[in-house]
Amino acid sequence: MLFKSCAAALVLGLSLTTGALAKGDFSEYISNLDHRIGSISEQLSSDATAAYTAHTDLLEDGSFQGWVKQVKDHIDGQSSFGAADDSENAHEDNVQSLVQTVFGQSLSGDDADKQRQAVLTAVLPTSFDARQKGWVKNIKNQANCGSCVAFSTAEVIEVALATTGVSADVSEADLFFCLGASAGASCATGWYPHDAIAKVAAQGFADESCFPYTPRDTPCRRGCARHTGFKQVNFRSINDIKQHVAVYGSAITAFTVYDDFQQCCRNNAVYHQASNRREGGHAVSIIGWDDSRRAWLCRNHWTTNWGTNGFFWIGYGEAGINSLSKQRVPLPGGRAP
Repeated sequence: MLFKSCAAALVLGLSLTTGALAKGDFSEYISNLDHRIGSISEQLSSDATAAYTAHTDLLEDGSFQGWVKQVKDHIDGQSSFGAADDSENAHEDNVQSLVQTVFGQSLSGDDADKQRQAVLTAVLPTSFDARQKGWVKNIKNQANCGSCVAFSTAEVIEVALATTGVSADVSEADLFFCLGASAGASCATGWYPHDAIAKVAAQGFADESCFPYTPRDTPCRRGCARHTGFKQVNFRSINDIKQHVAVYGSAITAFTVYDDFQQCCRNNAVYHQASNRREGGHAVSIIGWDDSRRAWLCRNHWTTNWGTNGFFWIGYGEAGINSLSKQRVPLPGGRAP
């Protein structure tokens, strides 16, 4: 099991941080959005749109659909193949095995990637919710500090470990005020997600019990033990994001918050950007999707009073939500999805 040597030292479960705001009052969150993510909002939007367009164009390609059918026909003939929602189906070892079995000798370049994408299209379910696996725990509260990147990073670490049977409570304060210190991370500026993931891959994470979070700039607390064993991985397609979420439960993503986002997403409504007034940048974690709704399921950290009990749906490609630029996630044990 991963982290066997340090599992006993981990705090089991997750806990809510203090400082919850009154129901419906989210002005503090909006005024403390991530300025660094906000500074690249146009890049995020352009890249997210391009990624989703590339995805839909591929699905509409006749030859590609022929490859998808080949894979599905093979799967239908295998009684041992898992159910449609079986996360093991999406593990990279199984994907590569199907590529070899169905297509024989692999092609090169773009065609080789299309074969892999065809397998992913065939094995990935049309909808997925990591909460149903028991991997996703409590909604947290970043409060009035631009620490969304630290919270999202902590969440994807915790969920990735939960998929292996290990419970952890990651210190957001250590991520933000220690690992982020060299990059100038602060409540007023925020932090870049790809920098956070690189730091975790290089230095690991600390337990919440060693350095509890408070929503204000705090000197790094030295001496906390670190748990290592992660590597960073990049995504090149929408299917890559889905694959990672299916296997490891979540993926960090950055997007732009517009003023119509404050009151969105109640009762599982899907958010579609209708306003052009940008408020700033934000980072959350993707924990699922639904192709029939053309939307991602995300986990926020603005308490359970916001959205649908702290979670929300957002349309594919909206506001930069699935931008692939600078997109990285921590992977436990250094394995591929």
